[in-house]
Amino acid sequence: MWRLGFYVWRIGLYAKYGIPAALVLLVIYLGYGAGTLFWTTAVVFGCVGLGLVLGITEFRNQEFGRAEGRGRIR
Repeated sequence: MWRLGFYVWRIGLYAKYGIPAALVLLVIYLGYGAGTLFWTTAVVFGCVGLGLVLGITEFRNQEFGRAEGRGRIR
């Protein structure tokens, strides 16, 4: 049950930060086009998103251990 709740929480967290970021990028793109402001914002949001994914993955590994099947092949 804890795993299911964690995955639902993770999806909610991605949606909580991903949807507004995508909408901001859409507004900037529609207002100014694919200029410097758009690409700078996209890079910043991409770095924040990468940090979010890495942090949640580390938390998942701490709580549940490494995912099965992703270890070294011997």
